[in-house]
Amino acid sequence: MKKIPVKYGIDTFIIILLPFLFIISESISNEKFSGILVSFAVLAFVCWMVFGIQYFLDGQFLIIKNIFFGKTKIDINEITKVEKTSNMLSSPAPSLTGRIEIYYGNKSIVISPNFFEEFKNELLRINPNINF
Repeated sequence: MKKIPVKYGIDTFIIILLPFLFIISESISNEKFSGILVSFAVLAFVCWMVFGIQYFLDGQFLIIKNIFFGKTKIDINEITKVEKTSNMLSSPAPSLTGRIEIYYGNKSIVISPNFFEEFKNELLRINPNINF
């Protein structure tokens, strides 16, 4: 099983962090220390979900693991097309830049591999019929 590096964007981290910073600052100014504790607990959980995303190539399968949503296993031979996208929908792609949409069967999924060209070459090695 080969691990594919995931692209984590600072933009994603900022989007996650900003609301919590506001809640924490309000809790401090109102001396509500329970708000601080709850905020840190929720922030830790959200970061665990987002930054726990992993991609693997295992034989002819692309495996996408997400701590919260489980595992998606895609037969690389079923992939018909891969294209760069700016789709902002929730997906196992923890970066707002460098996202790609993978089409397989009648489904698609958006991910963000850190090294797109290496990832592309690995997929094409297994299935040279993928359109990029």
